[in-house]
Amino acid sequence: MMNILPHETDGKFDLLIDTGRGAWIPMSKTSLQQLLERFDAAYPKYTECTREQLVERWRAAETMQQTHASLVASNPVQAREAA
Repeated sequence: MMNILPHETDGKFDLLIDTGRGAWIPMSKTSLQQLLERFDAAYPKYTECTREQLVERWRAAETMQQTHASLVASNPVQAREAA
């Protein structure tokens, strides 16, 4: 399970990423560092995954955002349909 969801706010593509603490947050509203700091403060009692899994999810989401940006640059109509 990826625990990453495509999301659009005000016409802008974003990803909702699982925080590992039972919540979801738009990637554009946080950084990996902030996500890890909050995760570490809640670990282990209030977390649902490992730190390593959280980092893997973040890296996968970064790849997804880069792929989407490339798609938009090459074909905006297809990118809207893919989102």
